Amino acid sequence: MGLPELQNEAIKQLADYSDKIIPATETVIKELRGNRQDDTDELFGLVIQGINWEIEIFNNCEKVINKNESLVDKSKMAQAVTRLGKVLQEKDDIKIAACLEVDFLPFLRSMKKASS
Repeated sequence: MGLPELQNEAIKQLADYSDKIIPATETVIKELRGNRQDDTDELFGLVIQGINWEIEIFNNCEKVINKNESLVDKSKMAQAVTRLGKVLQEKDDIKIAACLEVDFLPFLRSMKKASS
C-alpha cells in the first residue's frame, strides 16, 4: 500500500471519528463551563487524545485535505495548540472551554468536511 492509499484510508477513518469527537468536544465544553461531572477530566483527556490524532492526520495528509480548498490553516492550528497549552497551565475551566470552542471545534468541523 503506497502513501496515497494510506492517506485515503486515514481520511476515511477520519469521517467516522469526526462523528464521535465533535459531540464529545461539545459535551466537555458544556461540562467545563459549570456542569462538571465525575468523568469530565477523563472525557477531556480523551478529547485531547482525539484532537491530537486529528492533528496527526492533518500533518500527514495536508496536501490531500487542502487539495481543492484551504480547509485547515496550519499556522492557525499551531497558534491554537500554543494557546491551549497556556490555558491548561492556568487550570481555568472557562478558558479551556473557550479555547476548545473557538480554536478546536472549527478545526474538527473542517477535518470532517475534508473527509466527506
